[in-house]
Amino acid sequence: MTNFIGKSLQSGKYILDQELGRGGFGITYKATNSTLNQVVVIKTLSESLQQEPMKAKLNCQFEDEARRLAKCSHPNIVRVSDFFIEEELPYIVMEYIPGLTLDRIVLPDKPLPEATAIHYIRQVGEALKVVHQQGLLHRDISPKNIILRQGIQQVVLIDFGIAREFEPGSVQIHTNLVSEGYAPIEQYFPEAVRTSATDVYGLAATFYTLLTGKIPLSAMGRYNLPSLDPRQICSELSDLVSQAVMCGTALEVEHRSASGGSRNNKII
Repeated sequence: MTNFIGKSLQSGKYILDQELGRGGFGITYKATNSTLNQVVVIKTLSESLQQEPMKAKLNCQFEDEARRLAKCSHPNIVRVSDFFIEEELPYIVMEYIPGLTLDRIVLPDKPLPEATAIHYIRQVGEALKVVHQQGLLHRDISPKNIILRQGIQQVVLIDFGIAREFEPGSVQIHTNLVSEGYAPIEQYFPEAVRTSATDVYGLAATFYTLLTGKIPLSAMGRYNLPSLDPRQICSELSDLVSQAVMCGTALEVEHRSASGGSRNNKII
């Protein structure tokens, strides 16, 4: 495993200080912008992909991610400040957000009060409205990709690594990267009609986790089973919240809410 800690980038402008996390697509580091004496986050390709024969294509995809994020300006979306390629590796520089991801707050078995969960989900819903207005899908809405800012009740949507442009109603190729429990049924198939309902499912499944402290059953495992009702675990939840989760996690795309925004779209 290559150790990038302490690595200098852009002639000393950025110094990698600490690894924050890694997934199938990228590795993220806490870093210092030496010019501004500012803490930032820098993301680059995961080690497994650095050796791929399609490395040039992956670099382009990374740059695409930076451009997609830069177009989505919203207080509940992580902000991109720079992009560059050095030693044939792409790097995205983003704001550093002190705080914890929601999965670390609620899992396992630490559900939030209903009003708090609604407050967070509405914020992510507003962020998704901006994403969808740009003709994009996030496609990985889950508690691990939402950070609660330290000291305030504001959440921020992060990690657009598998986001894609979409034309409403068109059939396009999907990657096979999914977050079990939060990915809708259509994401398990290479070709599917792309709509904002894909993100609605992830938003509603995330809502389920915030309310129950549990990861939802995978969409692929839910055939012939009852709807995903959080009241089966927390019976004191309101009818409105229960219906929002069940509607948003419907297996059939046409039965989900059409948009991820807050008060006007019926997620909540």
